[in-house]
Amino acid sequence: MREFMFKNKYTVTAILFSIVGLLILIRNYMDSKLKRGTYCNGLEVGVASSIGNREYQEDAMDIASFKKATLAVLADGIGKKRAGQLSSRLVVKIFVDLFTANPSIDNINYFFKRAFNITNREILKTLEDHQGGASVACGIIVDGLLHYALVGNTMVAVFRNNELIPLSEGHTVNILAQKGFYQGKISRQDALWALKEKRLFNYVGQDGFKDIEIYDVPVKLKSEDIVLLMSDGIHSYLPWNQLEEVLKKDLTCDEMATAIIKKLKETSITEKDNASILLIRYK
Repeated sequence: MREFMFKNKYTVTAILFSIVGLLILIRNYMDSKLKRGTYCNGLEVGVASSIGNREYQEDAMDIASFKKATLAVLADGIGKKRAGQLSSRLVVKIFVDLFTANPSIDNINYFFKRAFNITNREILKTLEDHQGGASVACGIIVDGLLHYALVGNTMVAVFRNNELIPLSEGHTVNILAQKGFYQGKISRQDALWALKEKRLFNYVGQDGFKDIEIYDVPVKLKSEDIVLLMSDGIHSYLPWNQLEEVLKKDLTCDEMATAIIKKLKETSITEKDNASILLIRYK
């Protein structure tokens, strides 16, 4: 009888250890990846995208979270056939892999510079004859601070107190001309001509890859702030007031992202680009 009780006790203990081990694995998995419409690290997430009337969806995005740090990355691919699609997916994979390999990230600026440079090199190596590339926006939220960096015509913004505030400028010829004029480097006539030109002059996947646009001081987030990462298919085609109109509603991040894509589809624009948006609400 004692032997039977001892065996039963041993079996129960083994089962309990197995259950605890399983729970730890589940917790670690939930910590490492954020799913749309869920909460983690005090953040609510929502994503949505549209292919527009393009042949391929060349946007890609992902979110990874570990302990106190959360990374969000959005890439808008460029290139013929599937080159843009492959480029954007490669960008997202590299950023997430680098983040999860060293989630503590003691020096976030260094992480951004390393990630962008590795991405640029890998796209050049993977796609021959400079066929592909991507605009990229990335944000890391840790201890209530938003650190961000980007290249190309993607955008980072924060919605606070019913106002949508752009944090980034972008890397298009018209933005470059605007800066050059204010700095006295180009004439008014040249600036006015260039303001009509919205070609990219900097993106990952080119030999002449330049410096990334990076934050001067991280943004201290307040409760209910919403961080937005957008491809140009969103911010270049949907009026700013319509974005704010959706963000002011009492909706989840997932519902807001879906509503923004719906508004975009309802516009009278004939040539609709790929469009993607990623929302993160700080709770």
